[in-house]
Amino acid sequence: MTSSRARQGLKSATGALAALSLGFASFTAMAETLGTLPTGKIVTPGTVTTTNPDGTVTTRPAPASASPAPVRPATVQPQAVRPSQGMTPVAEEGDPAASAKTGANPALNAGPQPIVPPGFGATSTSSGSAFPGGVDPSAQGVRALTPIPGRANSGIEMGELGGVDASAAGLIGSGDGGFGPDMWRGTTRADVDRNLASMPVATGSPIVNDLSRRLLLTSATPPEGQASGTSLLAARLDRLTASGRADLAAELGKSAQADRSPPVAIARAKAALALGQDAEACGELADIPAGNDPAHDDAAAFATRLSAFCQIQSGNKTAANLTLDLAREEGLDDPLFFSLAAQATDGLKLKAAEPKTSLGILDVRFYKLAKRDLPKTAGTIAVPAVVKTLSEDETLPPQTRIEAGERAAMLGLIEPQALAALYKLPSFKPDDLDNAKVGKFPASGALRRAVLYQAIDAEVLPTDRVDMMKQMFATGATGHVYLATVGVMLPMLSALQPSPAVKSIAPDAVRAFLLAGDRAHAQQWYALVVPANVASAGAGTGAPVLGREARELSALMRMSDPQGPGKLTDQIAAEIVADLKSGVADTQNFGASEAMLFDAFGQPLPPSILQALGSAPRSTGAPEALLNQLHNAGLHGSVGEVVLLSLVAIGPGGPDSADRQTVAQSVSSLRAVHLDGEARRLATEALMGRSHAGRG
Repeated sequence: MTSSRARQGLKSATGALAALSLGFASFTAMAETLGTLPTGKIVTPGTVTTTNPDGTVTTRPAPASASPAPVRPATVQPQAVRPSQGMTPVAEEGDPAASAKTGANPALNAGPQPIVPPGFGATSTSSGSAFPGGVDPSAQGVRALTPIPGRANSGIEMGELGGVDASAAGLIGSGDGGFGPDMWRGTTRADVDRNLASMPVATGSPIVNDLSRRLLLTSATPPEGQASGTSLLAARLDRLTASGRADLAAELGKSAQADRSPPVAIARAKAALALGQDAEACGELADIPAGNDPAHDDAAAFATRLSAFCQIQSGNKTAANLTLDLAREEGLDDPLFFSLAAQATDGLKLKAAEPKTSLGILDVRFYKLAKRDLPKTAGTIAVPAVVKTLSEDETLPPQTRIEAGERAAMLGLIEPQALAALYKLPSFKPDDLDNAKVGKFPASGALRRAVLYQAIDAEVLPTDRVDMMKQMFATGATGHVYLATVGVMLPMLSALQPSPAVKSIAPDAVRAFLLAGDRAHAQQWYALVVPANVASAGAGTGAPVLGREARELSALMRMSDPQGPGKLTDQIAAEIVADLKSGVADTQNFGASEAMLFDAFGQPLPPSILQALGSAPRSTGAPEALLNQLHNAGLHGSVGEVVLLSLVAIGPGGPDSADRQTVAQSVSSLRAVHLDGEARRLATEALMGRSHAGRG
């Protein structure tokens, strides 16, 4: 093992070479100009500064005949030493004018007072200013601080700049989908920090994806209380990138440039990498500390990997190799990283297993840098942040692009027509298209949907076309890309005229159009399944008259109504009771879910349903404490908290798999804060997840 002194020397060499490769000449020149002044101290022009033997610093007015020290204009930014307008010059001890101005304040008469130095990494060359974002702290007021011990007679005012809270930044307001500037009213910062980290952001649910995106983008006053973790802005940027919306994360990050804290810089770098903006990502290194424990500290590990990436990309292989040596010495265990870096620097391909479960943002960029082919499974294991980029990469095989494209479509990152174009990429033989008619498909689910799409597009017989469309919906559901499949198939469905000849696809069509929010088309197809005379035949009799498929579709049509599910009639109650007493678990779960959703929409449940609910299988959902908190948030009108807790309670599986009590409480609380449309969409998706009608 290398000695501690050797490791320190290696770090110093690596840092120096990295600084050269990234062009930090201005920072070096600034250090030379300021001499031995402590970091973050500001020198007032027109003064002479000396360092005392005890390490303290003394600054006095320069003699009238003294000439200013020469400054290297090519490397020093004038802004870096610009005095704040809020600085008050401190006169020498005994100056009568100063005594008159300072009055009876002994601290001012005795020596130095605090001044406001730059915050959020303002000494970094990235800001180009002595203050974050170029903002003069005098515009925001200077806090009165006590003298700093050991700095007597220095003539310099020093202090700490109050952090600029960029957490309020956002991209949308109340008029364009935001939840309002006071959405965190009544919510504690600790609760937001804790729940934001577990909030699902990349699901197959349109309503969950929509709510999470809007919550993260809303411009709002931050919640009250002490932060329990990283900055709220950094957490929001991370969650946006994790959802696949690196473009929105990058835009939000640029709107809050005042925050140069390391967590925010890391979040900005990840968003830039996901977008393929390597130069912007490398620029964030100025605000990311190197760290000294990449083996156990995720931030240090990311800084190490990004440093090596940027050094290799800039052509500084010597610095990159030193960084890699240091990473090994510090115990970083990442064989794939070292293998890709070695191939990118020296053309060596060290032995390393391909990733099997996850492919990260920086992994993808390193594969590109090393000019190595991505794993064949890249489309299915890549993190959501890069699936859109992979789907658009023309150098990748069609299967990889389709798999990435289906996931991107599930998250709403690409339009359905973009996925349709990907389905047309593979070149299938005529026999392959014919085989699709009889259920013979490629082993790959992505290629199966591609051949079906091409076969449907080429088919002229309506009946054969409809049969293959049903298979397309079925394979989309089993492949967990049903939402993406619906988007691709909607144009074909819309081109079909509802008629008895194509009645077999009516349940699929109702389900697809409801998921897309198109009740008009859904109603046309629903009329084929449940004619008006059948739907009203049992009115007032208390006896169910619908078959299973028609029963479930009728419930979905009610739940998706913009006016709400309507009145819980005797006929509907009888249908629910019949479900609960059926003894079939799926049927009981559907009936129990519908009953609880009626309750969430303010419809009291009759005794017959309340008694029958005991027959339904019990389900385990969100913790009771979380549901109670969600209930109280609705009572208090805390919009942001209701949305956040609803998403956390529902979980990453979305409304389809969430516990029925959890869904009902979420619907009730959303309605309490006047998000009625969102509550209706959530209820419809949840009930649809428990319905087998129209699943293909």
